[in-house]
Amino acid sequence: MLYIISTPIGNLKDITLRAIETLNKLDVLLCEDTRKTGFLLSELKIANKPKLVSFYDEVEAQKIPEIIKVLQDNLEVGLVTDAGTPLLSDPGWLLVKKCRELGISYTALPGACAVINAVVLSGLPIQRFSFLGFMPKREGDIKKILEKYKNVEGAKVLYESPLRAEKTFKLIKDVCGEDTEIRIVREMTKKFEEVTDVVGKEIKGEVVIIFS
Repeated sequence: MLYIISTPIGNLKDITLRAIETLNKLDVLLCEDTRKTGFLLSELKIANKPKLVSFYDEVEAQKIPEIIKVLQDNLEVGLVTDAGTPLLSDPGWLLVKKCRELGISYTALPGACAVINAVVLSGLPIQRFSFLGFMPKREGDIKKILEKYKNVEGAKVLYESPLRAEKTFKLIKDVCGEDTEIRIVREMTKKFEEVTDVVGKEIKGEVVIIFS
């Protein structure tokens, strides 16, 4: 069985009881960074010691045959990312796709998710919203995405590096219009959590941008 496990995006108390229960019975745990996941297991006082296997975007495809064999041997396998819900701008969908093709059982354990948390905090209408993921680095590519979505009904949500947040903020205004409402949400669930509609060069921490 494959368990897709959501983990905290900042505050460790956001781990679910079901996630703790599952982590305590796994044989193998797939993780983006084995060091970060090892630290998380230690902080959560997980008594179980699953085998930690590095599993990130660049190696996902090549590791799938090995993982499928483990699953077919009826071992319990978990999948986590560094923070939040796997598959959302994180590795895992190729593995889930293969499990579906082969009829291998899998399930998802809901929990912390930066996209959902950010739209809830934004104060913008969120009856409908579009998730745009991480923005590309080239300005022209960002503009193409913004042009595609600017007339789509509802809020738009994207992930951005704090180093590029100011530039992307200005591009949204340029493409979508000066009247576009924008929220910068940072450090969610942490001590310095902030929701603002202005952006400066000194932004720090993980950033989610919502605009409508």
